[in-house]
Formats: sequence, C-alpha cells, structure tokens
Amino acid sequence: MSGVIDQLEGTSARRAGSEERRRRVLDAARDCFGEAGFAGATIGSIAEQAGVSNGLLYQFFRSKEHLFEVVLREIIGDWVRALVPRDATEESASQALEGMFRRSVEFCRRHPLLPALLRGDEGLQLSRIREAGRDRVQPHRDLVASLLRRGMAAGEFTPDLDVASVADVICQLQADYSARAYRRDPGYPDSPALIDAATRFILDAVRA
Repeated sequence: MSGVIDQLEGTSARRAGSEERRRRVLDAARDCFGEAGFAGATIGSIAEQAGVSNGLLYQFFRSKEHLFEVVLREIIGDWVRALVPRDATEESASQALEGMFRRSVEFCRRHPLLPALLRGDEGLQLSRIREAGRDRVQPHRDLVASLLRRGMAAGEFTPDLDVASVADVICQLQADYSARAYRRDPGYPDSPALIDAATRFILDAVRA
C-alpha cells in the first residue's frame, strides 16, 4: 500500500514540477515578446530566461507561433476577468458599468504588451489578435446587456432602452479607449479627463 501511495505522490510532484516549468516559460515569453516583439523574440531567448532547455520548451509548445498564441489568449483572458463586476450585491448597475470601463482601460494601460507583439509583423499578428479575441466579443456584450437590464429593472436606467444596441455602443467605446491605453499613441490620448468624460457620457445616456 505504501508503494502505491509513494507512486501517487511522485506522480503528483512531477505534474506540479512540469506545470511550474510551463508557467516559467509563459512568463518568460511575455517578457521576451514584450521586449523584442514577436519577430525579435527567439525560442532560445525565451528558454534561457525561463531556465529550461529548448527541448523542454518544445515539450510544452509546438513552435514559437503556438507559444505566442497561448500567451495572447492568456492576456485576453486576464483582460476579460478584469472586466467582471466585483460584487453585484454591493454595486449599482451604474457603478458596475463605470467600474468595467475604468478597469478595462487601466488593465490595458498596465499591460502594454499587445503593441510590442505587433512590432515587425503587424499584419500577421493583428489578424491573430483579432482571432484570439473574437470569441470574447459576444460574452462582453451579453455582460453589459445584463447590467443594463438590471438597471432598468431597478428603475435606475430609462425603461425604453434598446438593450442590444446600447450594449454594443458601450462595448465599442470601451474597446476603443482600452486600445488607446495600450497603444500609447499621443494622437489618441486616454487621459483621466477623457475617461471621466466617456463614463459620464455613457451613464447620462442610460440613466432614467
């Protein structure tokens, strides 16, 4: 019996060690892609920063393209989790909508990896970013729509909102200002005053 337990514990420890090394590779890939872009980052530099061999890295990821796609999906997943309202029981619908908008912009401001990934191969990588984010669009709209309906039911928002259309407009505004935050293009600023104005515009449009 003790031999079986030892074997199970050994398997569990190996699995944990494998997952820890995989996590190191992903963290190193984020850093290397952010510093050198997709074109400039190499499997060798990522493996070296992660403290693993090239061969071990290839046990987890088929290619640099596969590794890039996993990193990209992680970033988008982190962004989506940042959007989710913190506690529906403590926030009004207005507070939840505003909080989503501000957290989205702030996340993109603190994670300027996306434009770095575009360096050197903009057309190809932009298409991948769009593909990775495609399945997040409708859930984002649905989440905003649910907040609008909650506000309408509570008498907080005007009762004659076209929920689907308004949710789409809000999502587009949020996506645009979030994109400004990670692009850091002075021609398209994301100053606190602009974010304040955008959130006021949205709330003034939906409030009863």
